Amino acid sequence: MEIPEQSRSISQEDLLRLICVARQWLDSAPGQMLLSSERCIVQQELQKCFGQHLVQYGLLPGLLDEQHSVLRNHWRLDLQVGPDCLPVDETSWPFAPHSLDVVLLHHGLDFCLSPRSLLREASQAVRAGGHLLVFGFNPWSCWGLNHFAGRDWFSEAGFISPARLTDWLELLGFAVEKRVDGCYRPPLNSSAWLERFSWLDSWGQRHQLPGGGFYFLRARRQTLGAIPRRQRTIAFPALGLPPLVAGNRRAHKRDKT
Repeated sequence: MEIPEQSRSISQEDLLRLICVARQWLDSAPGQMLLSSERCIVQQELQKCFGQHLVQYGLLPGLLDEQHSVLRNHWRLDLQVGPDCLPVDETSWPFAPHSLDVVLLHHGLDFCLSPRSLLREASQAVRAGGHLLVFGFNPWSCWGLNHFAGRDWFSEAGFISPARLTDWLELLGFAVEKRVDGCYRPPLNSSAWLERFSWLDSWGQRHQLPGGGFYFLRARRQTLGAIPRRQRTIAFPALGLPPLVAGNRRAHKRDKT
């Protein structure tokens, strides 16, 4: 079953500029708070995933420390050429269908031309029984207020609701096994004020409240779904990274949340 398309336009140049600004923000106090919380969650949840091949894609392709991973082979994908990253088109990954054990999307759906197209591409690469790990910004949180108020880069990020993303995953043959929320504190630029509001994180995590600034979904592929198979010649070689396949960069529209 196809995911219905509903999108707004954004150029490739604007998207790359948005990602650059957001990555610079990761060095700020709230950005470091976000990464610390997310790294803790993904390291715990990855213990429940099995296999050999893992791909990371998104705002920070290197979110996961490979030394703490139970999977042997790691690939980092990015829209641009960067250290230890394979440059790819978001809708044309260089992997054979159903060849990956785990795909980690670190806010990839929040920063892309077409969230539905990216999700289809990522899900197509996951084998039956494999996992799709997704981080997303929660629109129904104090972080979401910045999105709706049009503040900084928050206004342009996707902020797809976890309920909608769960529906998309079910259409693609995935079952959400777990949801975790984090960063109940507002994204304040002051380290002192972040420390004063640290009790919000403890309170939210203790009661497993759904209003965190970000959410994490661990979804497992139940079936191969109705995703069209693409004819590709790429398979995992015995050693080294898989070569890239030249893809067509089509004009996409960015989805509304």
